[in-house]
Amino acid sequence: MEEDILSVSGLTARMKDLLEGAFADVWVSGEVMGSKLHGSGHIYLTLKDEGARLNGIIFRGQLRYLALRPDEFVDGLQVVCHGRISLYEPSGGYRIVIDQVRPQGRGLLLQKLEELKVRLAAEGLFDEERKKPLPYLPSVIGIVTSDTGAAIRDMLRIIEERFPSSVKLYPAQVQGDGAARDIARGLAMLDADPEVDVIIVGRGGGAFEDLLPFSDEQVVRAIASCTTPVISAVGHEVDTPLCDFAADRRAPTPTAAAQMVVPDRAELKGWLAEAEVTMDRHLDRMLEEREMRVADLMDRVWELSDRQLQRVAERLARMQAALAGAHPAAALERWTERAAGLGRSLDVALENLVGRAEHRVEHLAVQLDQLGPRSVLERGYAIVRRLPDGTAITRCAAASVGDRVEMLLADGRLEGSIETVDAE
Repeated sequence: MEEDILSVSGLTARMKDLLEGAFADVWVSGEVMGSKLHGSGHIYLTLKDEGARLNGIIFRGQLRYLALRPDEFVDGLQVVCHGRISLYEPSGGYRIVIDQVRPQGRGLLLQKLEELKVRLAAEGLFDEERKKPLPYLPSVIGIVTSDTGAAIRDMLRIIEERFPSSVKLYPAQVQGDGAARDIARGLAMLDADPEVDVIIVGRGGGAFEDLLPFSDEQVVRAIASCTTPVISAVGHEVDTPLCDFAADRRAPTPTAAAQMVVPDRAELKGWLAEAEVTMDRHLDRMLEEREMRVADLMDRVWELSDRQLQRVAERLARMQAALAGAHPAAALERWTERAAGLGRSLDVALENLVGRAEHRVEHLAVQLDQLGPRSVLERGYAIVRRLPDGTAITRCAAASVGDRVEMLLADGRLEGSIETVDAE
């Protein structure tokens, strides 16, 4: 009996061997829940279906090989995962160690939309430099939407209430097969109409799949190619359709787009009335300042006319004198005198320079004579050189008894032999 008793660790180890051996290569489909990117770089998540849940982990080193980024593991994402089952002994729980992820259903659509978004952005279709300003008071507003939905009724009502304007509607199919092609056609037609000043394209809210035509590539390119300013007005709460990125302005709903495209009539009237009052005050003040300025100028004209004539006469006299002084003959005479003066200055400078140079040469000759060997010998010193090579002996260490030497004195030379060497 005791031989059949297993410890918790022993049983868990045997279960680990059995479980990991049997499920070392499995594919599991489910819905992502509670995904979390840990500080270690690993992703922890749960896969679930109607009847069960399975914990999972994606190690940091495996993330680079997956089709999804860490932030794309959102709740509700349908995926098929490949990996191996692992039993974690400290907790006794098992989990799947994931090495491949394939989005399914809506997840696959989101992945494709993200790839399309990246590609179109790389082409510059979403650049801010492409955005065009909206006209302040459009004469004709083009609208691409369904002619039977609540969106067109709301937009027409808002435009009529705020600032009545002409509207040209292209009744487009906004969901289902062929919707994207119809929306793109409507955009092209209204953009080609010279009367249309701005275009609203959109629809009311709907399911994710219902809004897909507004993320279709041909709709996005049609918006980006419009020369007329375009407002994207697709009602949505979470997922942003790609048409929002290509449009010149984006509105969260068709109603907001209508409010954006025309000013409020009451506010505009109030602004005009205030501007009129401000302009009247400004004009009155300007006229008053101009009248005072004219009166002041008239007074100054009468007071200064005589003095002005006198100043003009004095200025004319100064100009005549300056003109006479600027005559070529006068200028030539001045330059001749200046050249003569410079010549004299140059002669004096050269004479002084030569004198200073001669004096310095004499001084250097005296210094050289004082520092030469002859001067030293005159003071009682002698130069001793070894014979026959004539090497100068300056220290006792360089001499030996019996060396033949010569001694140079101020008035001649002596020869002899060294008898003793006594170094201090």
